[in-house]
Amino acid sequence: MTRRLNWTIAIVLLLFAVPYYWLLLDNRPGDAQAKPVSIAQLRQLADSLPGPHPASVEMELIGWRRLPGNLLAAGSGLKRRLIGIMAFRLPVPGGRAIVIDSGITRQDADAMGLEARLAERQDKVDQAMNQAGLILITHEHPDHIGGLIAWAGRDSFTKAALNGPQKIEVGNQLHVPVAGAEKTVTGQPYAIAPGVVVIPAPSHTPGSQMYFVRLASGREYLFTGDIATMDVSWRELRARSQLAGSVIAPEDRREVYAWLKTIRALAAADPGLVVVPGHDTGAILAVDRPTGIRNGFNLSQIKAPTH
Repeated sequence: MTRRLNWTIAIVLLLFAVPYYWLLLDNRPGDAQAKPVSIAQLRQLADSLPGPHPASVEMELIGWRRLPGNLLAAGSGLKRRLIGIMAFRLPVPGGRAIVIDSGITRQDADAMGLEARLAERQDKVDQAMNQAGLILITHEHPDHIGGLIAWAGRDSFTKAALNGPQKIEVGNQLHVPVAGAEKTVTGQPYAIAPGVVVIPAPSHTPGSQMYFVRLASGREYLFTGDIATMDVSWRELRARSQLAGSVIAPEDRREVYAWLKTIRALAAADPGLVVVPGHDTGAILAVDRPTGIRNGFNLSQIKAPTH
């Protein structure tokens, strides 16, 4: 009887425990090394272009769902976390604002199983993109680039600074041929506007890139996109689970860990750096750890879009 019970337990472990561990708990970072990106380098680039730096950071929460922490940060627990779909706006004194990420369409929200998608908030993001001087996208997934694709169907892409993979995704969605676009983003960090630096970081997707922002006040932010989906992702070096990052939406896991280590190294070098995760609305609006990010776009000076 005991022998049979032992075999039964062993079989159950093999059939359920081992797959469960690999799919949701496996968080081996391997030997990937942090990238050679420094705070000093990013600050020098941020100050290299003439003109006013952004004055502040605003966030618009467009929709959300709740998922187990283990899914988006392997081994972080079964507790369901609020996963926000967000866009950000950087007002520029005397100039046009900068928008980072663009929200999501109703069709994509339904496909992703969002609990809520607030159309009036997406309208505010559309208005912000209409007024913006520059639109930046962290990566080419529909909950980050989808709003831009829908909005751009009625306008041009002249103000959207897209890299090769992002252009390819837009072309695929709009059925527009894209010539000469690289299939992965490469290169060193570079300034794209006063106070704003692009950090090419192919990992979560071929077109993933982060943004370092140095405000006029000197406060600094790092927008990670889904390289660090949650705050715990970079603090504890927890990539997405194998289920999410290898099965559902495959990513370069080794490179994700390398960039998570880079984010943590940058935060260690600059304790005042505010790391902005791709979907952790709770961390962004935390009262006990203020980020200085305003909840909601201030569009009092923006006219409604004319298209």
